[in-house]
Amino acid sequence: MATREENLKKINAELEAMSDEELSMVAGGSKSQTENDSKLLYEHGLLNNWFYIGSDWIEKSAEVDAGWAKAGITCVTKPSADNLYFLNGKQISRDEAWNHVKANFKKINTVVEEIDMFPIHDEF
Repeated sequence: MATREENLKKINAELEAMSDEELSMVAGGSKSQTENDSKLLYEHGLLNNWFYIGSDWIEKSAEVDAGWAKAGITCVTKPSADNLYFLNGKQISRDEAWNHVKANFKKINTVVEEIDMFPIHDEF
């Protein structure tokens, strides 16, 4: 059985052998990746809303996939792993997918995130 240090050396050696593009296919992931995708797609008019994603991941991820489809990209969202992106049947990195949207769709919306720590109720 390999030691932890031996396993880390093996992993690091494999990572060093990967190109930047291959590494970009590995980085990121999960619900937060899909949430951030929704913000990008909303900003460029490919979704009507952006959202925080929690237990409603199945419903919201389907909306994000549909937004990607409007951009000509097939996205396979995953709740606990990296999303997969395809353009013309070829897998591309997340960065390439984002760059495709930015290059082909004008930014028309702005995401404004507010944290209302002290809500003022109507009765005041």
